[in-house]
Amino acid sequence: MMEPNIEIQNFHAHVYYDPTTREAAARVRQGLSDRFPVQLGRWHDSLVAPHTKAMYQVSFDREQFALVVPWLMLN
Repeated sequence: MMEPNIEIQNFHAHVYYDPTTREAAARVRQGLSDRFPVQLGRWHDSLVAPHTKAMYQVSFDREQFALVVPWLMLN
């Protein structure tokens, strides 16, 4: 029997916004793109289940976790 691969390869986060915060979400998106080797998902201005707010996704490798997540928390 093979052992399951339990090593985490990558992460993703969702940046949620509404019509009043979309410009701020755009600045966060640009900051992510300028600073980190991330993959940015499409803008979803209408709801995409199971998410209950407009959002976009950002994906990043595990090596970037300690850099990206604190930056997101502060921005």
